[in-house]
Amino acid sequence: MLKRIRTVGAATALLGGTLLIAGCSGQAATNSPAGLSHSGPQAVNAAGVGTPQGDDVSASQCSATDFQIKLQAQPNPNQYLLTMTNTSDKACALGGWVNLTPTNMANEPIEEVPSENVEIPGGPQDITLEPGRTAFAGVHAELGDKGDSNTYVTSGFVASPADMSGSVNAPVNGLNNEPVTEIPLKSLQVGTLQPSAQGVLF
Repeated sequence: MLKRIRTVGAATALLGGTLLIAGCSGQAATNSPAGLSHSGPQAVNAAGVGTPQGDDVSASQCSATDFQIKLQAQPNPNQYLLTMTNTSDKACALGGWVNLTPTNMANEPIEEVPSENVEIPGGPQDITLEPGRTAFAGVHAELGDKGDSNTYVTSGFVASPADMSGSVNAPVNGLNNEPVTEIPLKSLQVGTLQPSAQGVLF
């Protein structure tokens, strides 16, 4: 059973395509890339909620606009790789997750899509992302039929990093890096941010 950390009342979406970890600058092969510091997995209390070992995974001095956030389709159509790149000139502490809200063609939020943050591949880590470096997370989408009243056609996402102010648009790229503008989404799960892309997909 997946341990549910929090339910994002908004929505988040994802859809599936290809384990194109291309564009990740070869960082996927490295467990602890240069420019990233982290304290490892957090302890889990009796309620199943991650608790930090040492420093809190908490509020950052950065905001959402300090990052470029994208979703890359994987070969499994239910999987996406989320990349979060620090585009600022300062190191930024990360808050464990990126909350995703799906949007329609008019860039309006689709609030009806259920979304949750899950502890995959493990609990939230205490990560500080240096300028130019990237953190990764797996996204799992439950897809549906466009004729189903519980399926919502998503054209993109709004990303709100945990413990930070603001949000940014998070575009979705297909297997050949083409823009994806129609995702028939029923629900969404977002894994924890990690310093490497290895093992984040689920």
